[in-house]
Amino acid sequence: MSEQKTRFYLIRHGETLWNRQGRYQGSTDIELSEEGLAQAELVAKRFRYLPLDKIYASPLKRALVTAQTIGRETGITPIVDEHFKEINFGAWEGMSIPELKEAYGQAYMDFYENPFAHPFPGEGSFANVTKRAVEGFEVVLEENRGKHVAIVSHGGLLRVMLVAIMGMDVNFYRKTWMTNTSITTVDVMEDGRRILMTLNDKAHLEMADLFKKGE
Repeated sequence: MSEQKTRFYLIRHGETLWNRQGRYQGSTDIELSEEGLAQAELVAKRFRYLPLDKIYASPLKRALVTAQTIGRETGITPIVDEHFKEINFGAWEGMSIPELKEAYGQAYMDFYENPFAHPFPGEGSFANVTKRAVEGFEVVLEENRGKHVAIVSHGGLLRVMLVAIMGMDVNFYRKTWMTNTSITTVDVMEDGRRILMTLNDKAHLEMADLFKKGE
């Protein structure tokens, strides 16, 4: 008999205008751009061919609409979960990196270089973010043993959570990226082992670009 596993698909939301402009979004409720809506449709089509039992989503529109698009494809209604809301960056939200460097100087640069060691407005620390995200993940895991679960959330939150649930060094946070609507897959085995199966899988976007070029 094969070992039972729980599979998680960690999915970043589609593109927004602030993504394109390089602005910190955080808890600001920005909607998907036209490109983001198209990306959501593409990732949803992936789940025509992938088993899926549950969808959990951040309450912010950019993630929830992405999750609802997957839900329409699969017939699964997303469950809104505050644990998976993006990091709250307070006064930094809406600002680009050059603007933050100018406005906050070394305080921002210290955070940028080592975000786990330095405070920031809003949620205050990555320790707070980690606690919130991991609590949510563990509850979802306990309620869905042996199932296939999507968590549709945000790039910052998902990377913090991935570092924590995989027991990675915190420096790995700055060594990863999650493209809009990319899928990162984690399997949790019966004995508790967590296995990173894919990171930043964006094949649906790459194939769409290839088809466009071939037209």
